[in-house]
Order: sequence, then C-alpha cells, then structure tokens
Amino acid sequence: MSTSNVAEVSVLDVARSVAPRRWSRRIAADIVGFFDAIAVVAGGFVPAVIYATSGGMAIDWPKYLQLCLVSAIIVYGCLRNFGMYDMNRMHDFPTDARRIGASLVVAFLAMLGLGSPFAPQDVHLWIWFAASLSMSFMLLLHLRHLAKFVLARLTKAGAFDATVAVYGSGLIARRVHDHLVDPALGIRFAGLFDDRTDGTRVQGEGPDVTGRLDDLIARARKGEIDRIIVALPQSADQRTQQIARRLEQLPVSLHVVTHISSDLVDQAAKHRVSSLGPVGLLDVKPQPLADWSGLVKSVEDRVLGLPLLLLAMPLLLLAAVAIKLDSSGPVFFRQRRRGLNMDVIEVLKFRTMHVLEDGVEVPQATRNDPRVTRVGRTLRRLSIDELPQLINVLRGEMSLVGPRPHALAHDAQFADILARYPNRHQVKPGVTGLAQINGFRGEIETPEMLEKRLEQDLAYLANWSLWLDLKILVLTPIRCFFTKTAY
Repeated sequence: MSTSNVAEVSVLDVARSVAPRRWSRRIAADIVGFFDAIAVVAGGFVPAVIYATSGGMAIDWPKYLQLCLVSAIIVYGCLRNFGMYDMNRMHDFPTDARRIGASLVVAFLAMLGLGSPFAPQDVHLWIWFAASLSMSFMLLLHLRHLAKFVLARLTKAGAFDATVAVYGSGLIARRVHDHLVDPALGIRFAGLFDDRTDGTRVQGEGPDVTGRLDDLIARARKGEIDRIIVALPQSADQRTQQIARRLEQLPVSLHVVTHISSDLVDQAAKHRVSSLGPVGLLDVKPQPLADWSGLVKSVEDRVLGLPLLLLAMPLLLLAAVAIKLDSSGPVFFRQRRRGLNMDVIEVLKFRTMHVLEDGVEVPQATRNDPRVTRVGRTLRRLSIDELPQLINVLRGEMSLVGPRPHALAHDAQFADILARYPNRHQVKPGVTGLAQINGFRGEIETPEMLEKRLEQDLAYLANWSLWLDLKILVLTPIRCFFTKTAY
C-alpha cells in the first residue's frame, strides 16, 4: 500500500472513531487559521535567528515578536477576506498561492511602516525581508495543502456532515430535499417527517415519509439531528407556527422556508434569513452552545468546578454535621430532575426537610413550610443545600450556570401552563442561573411568576457568553444573602 493510501486510511479511521457527534466546521477552519498564523511567525523568526547566530546581529526580540504577531494577524485578516476559510469548502479547502502571496506582501509592507529591528542595515533589511517572505510563503502553502488533504479525507468520512431533517412532505419539502442531497454541502439527510401522510399531502415522486413529528423530536433529543427545516405551504401558516413552537425546544438549529410570513414567530426582527441553494430560509433559532461555545462551557465547568468544590468543602462538612445533629435521616437527598434533552438525572442536595419526596406529586416549599428542618431553613435561604450539585457538574450532568432544574412533577405541571417551558432543556441545567441572580428564586405561585422565570432562562440561552457565566457566578453568593423568596 502506498504512503498516500496509508495516510488516507488512517485519517478515515480517525474520522469514523469520533462518531456520533460531528466535527464543527467553524472550529476546523479556525484551527487552520491558527496554524496559518504560526506559519507566518515561524517564517519570520527563522531568518532572524540565522542573522543573530551567524551574522552576530543584535535583535530586539520583544519588538521583533510584536512585529511577527502583527504580521500574522494581518495575513489572517487578508486570507479571511479572500474567503480562504470558507466553512462550506471543507471538501476542497482553498490553497490559492496568489492570494497567500498577496496577503504576505500586505503584511510585510505594514511591518516596514511599523519599523524593523534591522533598520540601521538597509542592505540586510531587504535580504531579511526576502528570506522571511519566501519562508512564510512556503510554510503557508505547504500547510494549506496538508490542511486540504486532511479536511478532504475527513469530509469524505462524514466528519463534518450536518444531519438535517425536513418537516413536510409536499412539493416545497421535496424541493428542499433535492438540494440537501448535494454531496458538496456535507449534509446527511435524515428524512422527511410529516403527520399527514395521505395521498393529498405527498405529491409526486420522491423519498418516502420517514416518520411523524414525535419521531423527529425523539431523534433530535438523542442527538441524531443538527438542523430541522420546516417546509410547509403558505396556506399552512398556523400549522407552521404550531410545529415551530414544538421544535424550538430542541437543541438544534431550526429554520422555516421564508415564503412563510415572519410574523409567525416572536421578535421577528431578531431572526436572520439564510439560504440552502436557491431555497430561502427563515432562521427561527440557532443551535445553542454550538462550535466553540460548547467547548468553552465544557472547559469552564471542569476548570472551575473542582476548585469551587474544594473551596466549598469546609462549608459542606459543617452543613453535613449540622444536618445530622438537627434531625434524623440521611445527609444527602437525591431527586430526579430533567437535564439536557429532557434526560432524567439524579440531582444531589443536602437534606433540608423531614421528608424525601420524589414522586408524581411534590408540593413546592412555601413560607414557614412544616416539612423544612431548622437547619434546612438556613441552608435553603443561603442556597447552601445546592452546593453538592458541584459533584453533578464534575460528572457532566449539570453545568455551573444554566437554567435551574425542577422536580419531575413540577416540570410536567409547568409544561402544561407554558408551552415554551421545555425550551429550557436545550442545555445542561445549572447550579445557579440568570433567573436566580435576578431575584426569581423560591416558590412559583402564579403563571406570571413562571413566565418571568422562563424569560430569564431563555434570555440566558440567547445571550450566553463566558463573561455572562462568570458574572452570574460572582453575583450568586452576593444575591443569595439578600434574597427573601427562598424558603
């Protein structure tokens, strides 16, 4: 077997080993961009090292490093402007030598304007620039060809394929399907889904209906779907609204074919319009915590979760002793709650009541609730009873920040009151959240209170950032000491 065939087989094996979650095109393109910048810096440094060691020339290395970094940033910006990080071309990643050369020339001309460590030696200056430019060009070109080879093989293995499902089975849905099956798009077609499968709805030749709406929701909750496109005729606007309401609770990107009026969804001005070939789409919502966001949040939970647990350990020990001395029963209380994708998890808490309720009926804690112990009342008011959930975070079942999980009985009750309530299960639940620092804690007495808390949870999903998480973590202990709604 040839060397190229061996390399191809090894790349395909690696790609297949990462299933079932696809690789992010954005992250892959950004990684290529990072190594492009490294190549520019390396191409500038090698001639400088040669000058310093062989020619005995003194170099201001901090200043020189700054110039190389500025050059790398300029090259990256030029390449991005030239479309050299096109996420839709993973199968044929750009390796245009002319654009690479032009980007380097722009960067090095900018460096001339910023100054050079070789300014006193004009002759050496131009020799150094020629050597540095040539080496950066060769490194970038070879790196690009390597990236093209690897990304093409990964694309062939389906590593970047987005799994897309279409709701609808009429002519519009079939038109969308015809563009989804284009191999260049890197899309796995998951099928047409529709609850109306009679002859009047399925028109013409084409793929069969794969399943109903409930089947589509079940597959999305298992992580088998990345994007859903609702493709119904204009006359079915009310039905499109109902379908979109049920699908927007899923952790997927959701789109509606744009012949549907944008007033079917709330805050239409915030929605974007995209396209799939010639098919216009109204982007109802993006996939939450996609690409770098999910990776950053996962690292955040692991990097901060363990130190926070260690810092809280003395408080946990004191709370455990106080619970044991105050009343009989276990120190910890495990209660089933829903996590990401509605999966049931066991949330760990300090026992703060005389009862351990986890059935079909779990009354909410109220002011002066007789079930709450003396120690439990203090633990609940200060949210110390939630600290054992840091263990859930380290186990990957929860996040430090996110929508607070409720008992299964409360989830079912709240979902009956607000149809959009399940939308909060698109991410892992959190030990604390935006609603908690804004005063929405404790008993939910009215539908209006539930709606306000849900608004906070959905606002967190729509505006997530690392800064927002850190802000919530800092404000949580401060706000908890002054709250009067946690019983």
